Amino acid sequence: KVEVVASRLTRLLEVNPGLENLEELNFRDSALSDETGAAIAIALTRAGSVPLKILKLGNNCDLSLQTASALGRLLASNSTIQELNLMDCGLDEEACARLLEGLAAPALKKLILQS
Repeated sequence: KVEVVASRLTRLLEVNPGLENLEELNFRDSALSDETGAAIAIALTRAGSVPLKILKLGNNCDLSLQTASALGRLLASNSTIQELNLMDCGLDEEACARLLEGLAAPALKKLILQS
């Protein structure tokens, strides 16, 4: 399921010329599942040409280990994301550890995790 959604999102990001200047994605309060959160991160990793600066995933309580792992990989490979909002996502200790793997990303200036 994650791979199918990620593939579709990647294709959308790659073929839509209107997204070449996309700087912010806001999925706050979207009732995302952990699988959907992971698919978003995977698609953004694959579609490296999107100049995204802000990714808002706050208030999606079902985000967990799968999303955090994919976001860690995204941050590690992305040079444009400056802000990641995961406020009130309820990430546990293991999920935060996976997310931290990508925090060496030079572009990231703001990470919001508070609950």
